[in-house]
Amino acid sequence: MILRISNIIGSPNNSKKKLHKTFSDIFFETVKRGLIYKNKDTYKDFISIKKFCEIIHALIINGSYGVFNVSIGKKIYTQKIIKWLNYHNYNKVKLININNTFNNESFTLNNDKLMKRIKIKNRLDDLRKECINISKNFFI
Repeated sequence: MILRISNIIGSPNNSKKKLHKTFSDIFFETVKRGLIYKNKDTYKDFISIKKFCEIIHALIINGSYGVFNVSIGKKIYTQKIIKWLNYHNYNKVKLININNTFNNESFTLNNDKLMKRIKIKNRLDDLRKECINISKNFFI
């Protein structure tokens, strides 16, 4: 089985074994310093770590094989994700422009094959709720 995975949203993980930083890792690092990057026109395809694990489990249980795009399959503006992840932050933040080292490429993945195979709900509202829950755990 080969999985093409979109941006995973989860609680910050500061493990030294990590190979790279996720969108949410970068968000939480910068918000701790009182900064938030402006991303108003960029969109990507995101999925929560909770939904990702649920999908992997379903694929294994079904004995699935092949190539699957693991994502929500929708255009999600990064400003929306930032708003949800920052939901419980009551501190003042300063908006700063993105520099050229950031990946500002916008994309979505077609996950129709995946959704037909596992038949679970993968909704934007679930991602929103999970982001707000992550925000609560981080800030409160």
